[in-house]
Amino acid sequence: MFCKTEHDFKKITNVSYGTIKKLNKYLTLLNKWQLKFNLVSHKSLNNTWNRHFLDSFQILKYIGKNKKILDFGSGAGFPGMICGICSSNDVCLVDSNKKKILFLNEIKKKLNLNNVFIYHARIENLSFKNKFEVICARAVTSLENLMDFTIAFSNASTKFIFLKGKSAHKEISLSQKNWFFNLKCEKSITSNEGKILIFKNLKKK
Repeated sequence: MFCKTEHDFKKITNVSYGTIKKLNKYLTLLNKWQLKFNLVSHKSLNNTWNRHFLDSFQILKYIGKNKKILDFGSGAGFPGMICGICSSNDVCLVDSNKKKILFLNEIKKKLNLNNVFIYHARIENLSFKNKFEVICARAVTSLENLMDFTIAFSNASTKFIFLKGKSAHKEISLSQKNWFFNLKCEKSITSNEGKILIFKNLKKK
């Protein structure tokens, strides 16, 4: 499946025209800020609807509705900001890069996103009173590091959703040495090599 334009995205996802309007504003701001800061790879900007927007959106089918989501290492907002724009879930975006946090706050303000919460911090320095129902991340660090960093924000029913590339199966094998988990591996709809890894019952050995 390939999504080249907003019309492709609308056809594939069936989101409202209001959501498409917000995503177009997002795209405009991303292109503007990219001129000043290196938010995403320059090459990927030519393919934003597929590489960033649809790639992020696809995990919503595994999340459901009215969930509290933690997006670790949000960067330019993928996948967390897209999940916030395209659903009513509450999404907490965490990143340690000040420039990217400034950008995320600009998106939140311009799109009037009351269900998105932004934190400038290293995740090991964060302290949330409540645990999250879903924890997600894309292109941040190794699978083992993701587990180490995010386990503190989970409970017994938390679902972990990590977007990975061609190294997914190798990373799964490595993580099995130190972790117990139930895993469901889904194919990405935006990349032949991409995988959506959905973990439950994550526990350290």
